[in-house]
Amino acid sequence: MATILMTIDDVTTLIGMLEKDLVEPRLVSIFDAGGLKVALLETIELLSAKLYFLQAFLEERKTKMNDGDTCDKILLDESSEYRFGRTYYKTEIENKLRRVYLAANQEGYVFEASEKLHQTLKYVVSDIECVEGWILADTKRTVLEPEKVNITVWDTYQNALVPENEVIIGLKSDIEKIINRLCYSHLMRPVFTILRNSNIVKFRRYVENLVLKLQVIPLVGEGGIGKTTLAKKVYAHPITIASFHIRAWVVVSQVLNLKEMLIGLLRCISPITSEIYNLDDAQIAEQLSRSLMGKKYVILLDDIWTTAAWDAIQRCFPNNYNGSRILVTTRFKEVAEYLSANPYHVHHLTLEDCLELFSRKVFGRRHSITRGYRLLGKRIVSGCGGLPLAVVLISGLLATIKSLVIWRYVAETLDGVDTNDNNNRISKILLLSYNFLPRHLKDCFHYFGVFPEDNVIPAKRLINLWIAEGFLMPHKNMSLEEVGESYLHDFINRSLVQINELSIDGKVKSCNIHDRVHEVCVREAIDGNTLCIINDNHALKASHWLSCQTSHWPITRVSYGNCGPDEIHSVLCFGKDVYHSKCRLVYPCLKFLRVLDLSLVKWSRGMPSEVTDLVYLRYLALSTIGSLYEFQFFKLKNLVTLIVTSWMEKCPLQLPCDILDLPQLRHLHVDKRCSQYLPCFVKKDLQTLYWLKVTSYDEKPNFEMVPNLRELGIFIEGQLVPSYLGNLVYLHLLEKLKFEVGRVERFYLPTGFPPNLKKLTLRYTYLSWKEIDTIGELSHLEVLKLKDFAFCGSEWKPSKLCFRKLKALLISRSNLKHWHASSNHFPVLERLVLRYCWELEQVPLKFAKIGALKLIVLECCYSSLVTSAKQISSAKRLLFEGMAVCPLRVCIVGTKVELPNNESSEEEIVGSLKKKVWKAMKKKVWKVLKKKV
Repeated sequence: MATILMTIDDVTTLIGMLEKDLVEPRLVSIFDAGGLKVALLETIELLSAKLYFLQAFLEERKTKMNDGDTCDKILLDESSEYRFGRTYYKTEIENKLRRVYLAANQEGYVFEASEKLHQTLKYVVSDIECVEGWILADTKRTVLEPEKVNITVWDTYQNALVPENEVIIGLKSDIEKIINRLCYSHLMRPVFTILRNSNIVKFRRYVENLVLKLQVIPLVGEGGIGKTTLAKKVYAHPITIASFHIRAWVVVSQVLNLKEMLIGLLRCISPITSEIYNLDDAQIAEQLSRSLMGKKYVILLDDIWTTAAWDAIQRCFPNNYNGSRILVTTRFKEVAEYLSANPYHVHHLTLEDCLELFSRKVFGRRHSITRGYRLLGKRIVSGCGGLPLAVVLISGLLATIKSLVIWRYVAETLDGVDTNDNNNRISKILLLSYNFLPRHLKDCFHYFGVFPEDNVIPAKRLINLWIAEGFLMPHKNMSLEEVGESYLHDFINRSLVQINELSIDGKVKSCNIHDRVHEVCVREAIDGNTLCIINDNHALKASHWLSCQTSHWPITRVSYGNCGPDEIHSVLCFGKDVYHSKCRLVYPCLKFLRVLDLSLVKWSRGMPSEVTDLVYLRYLALSTIGSLYEFQFFKLKNLVTLIVTSWMEKCPLQLPCDILDLPQLRHLHVDKRCSQYLPCFVKKDLQTLYWLKVTSYDEKPNFEMVPNLRELGIFIEGQLVPSYLGNLVYLHLLEKLKFEVGRVERFYLPTGFPPNLKKLTLRYTYLSWKEIDTIGELSHLEVLKLKDFAFCGSEWKPSKLCFRKLKALLISRSNLKHWHASSNHFPVLERLVLRYCWELEQVPLKFAKIGALKLIVLECCYSSLVTSAKQISSAKRLLFEGMAVCPLRVCIVGTKVELPNNESSEEEIVGSLKKKVWKAMKKKVWKVLKKKV
């Protein structure tokens, strides 16, 4: 202990010397005479602040050691003592100071002596900055201790589902540097507390006014250099998540949409409804600012193109003087320097990193690579200019091609690119990728250009649009939807498309494309006269596909005369703040329209009736309120996909009940509370039906009329007898089934289920856990989602061996407290997601014996639940050591809460908002349980 006290004393002595001896009036006048007064006083002030910081750090560590914290003994080793406590600093400064006084009496020597003192002080500052780096590294090691047991922290459970197999090379150093800048105030919080208590003046000047004030950190670099990838890694880093109360991310893009930016940020902070679109920009900005006031937050603005975009939004970010940060990515140096005097320049990958990335992408873990491929690979990688996007794209291409002739052609193509012309380099690589696409994929690739830049594209929507456009080639033993999935996976494997979100069973739920890839899609489609993008800069031009990205309807009486009746095949609207009442929508030039997607346009008082004159439509998506009873859907005999929703929850839609009689309909999506009757005649084409509303007043649905249905959602209102849905057993091809219950006293499981059911979701069904064994006996069930008190009761104890093929289980909002189960009940379970299970104390420890289990996601749960998951992960690692078994990841989402000491502490755990929800749920659960008794 004496050594550490001595070190603190040394620092204190240096502080005294700086604040007394080095600012003595006579000495300051000597500095002035030598012309170094300002520079020396600034350095003295800076060194003083850093010594106070060091003193506070050592005091904090001494306190920890007094409390028995043995992990900090590293401070007592020889190198630490040398760096912190050596008397060399004091002796050197005293020597240089003596020479300054001597030089004062010798004309011409003052500047030289003062400069030597200045250099010594700067050297000490530099030394202490090295120590600060060591302190940060040591603190981060403590923060990241949970990673040793494979536990990670995430912001949403959807992000936690994304597998950690993305190949990231060469970013480790960048991530560490940005984390240091982003999270410095969090990592040094105990030190700052001591400094504030010991010297409030220094704290305010060097911490509050510098470290704690709101800062912008721009990441700047050319397109494809990896800015967004780097930003995502930093944003999702455990230290970042631990450092901030609020984290929000939005993509800005080239075309600024302020309202969408504001709403995107608000959506990350708290739940919002469609009603927010009724507010103007100023009102939404005020709401965003209020939600950030007093909170420590980090905002990520991805892909800013102009200073105007920053000027438009910066007032929303209050300076709370608590270490809040704004992370920005931009291609443009002038934008970065406008935002900060110290932007972070993202550098190119080294050749070694590029080679490793290329090899991992193309060859995987294979060690035996022939010399020809290895040499050509190195030549190709050299032609990528250190751009990660270039390496990834070329890898995606060459991973599908095993011809040395083509590899040589690729190498020669890249050899011809100017070393400094990375823009042309990316274009060349994308052109190569496009040229080597199979013919059947080229139209599908062009079609990505229809979507706005940085748009998140739902996979099912994309595939249904491809079907409507006629891009998919029939394949024996595969449905068109399955063919579409294979096309999408082909694009993903070629690195042309990125996965944005996965479903719980590992399927692609949504995707997006890099903006450089998007540029090529748009350019190729426009050059081929197949795409016209309508925005504030581009007017209507006759093309097969119209992508409307403005707030007005693109076709008017004035403009339609420029287009022939067979030129426009598709109109898709992406203006998200667009309202229309009844107006003329259809003109002669749209006579042969196949696709009309108005899902983002909010229509009031129904829809213009002339839409039903578009008899060639294959895809129609509408968002409206009011009645569509008089809407003549029966005229749309070619319709394959129909999506009709209400954009206002309080205004449910009224639809005709015979929509399912449309002869070619494959996919129908309507609001839950819309009544629909199953067709009177057998409909073999129908694949998807969301939602079918059933009530006690209706006749039993005859599912034999839709024998090929694959996905079905049933919304129940009114009391049904158990046999009411019994003929679900006739749906031999049904794989996905959802039940949601509205106003019902008691829900009964159907007496029979579809024989090949793979995915089942229950919501608000309030069943007893004893009834779940019926579901466990479903022989093909792979995914089970239990949402919002699907089952209720404090104990779940499976009575028999069941769930033999279940791979994914989600329980969201449940009062389950004790779960007694073993690996025998879930022998092949791979993913377990527990959300808002506020009373569940632990995951069954016997799950450690499930060899297939690779992911547990816990959101808003007790710390004991995390502890049990950690124990399972550790036990599984020991049980299956040396065997080819996937390791178990544990992902924690949201804030952990501690176990209550008594029932009265529930308010402290759940918070005022959660308490209200919890009480309402409990009341409903007990009401249901009493009726069962």
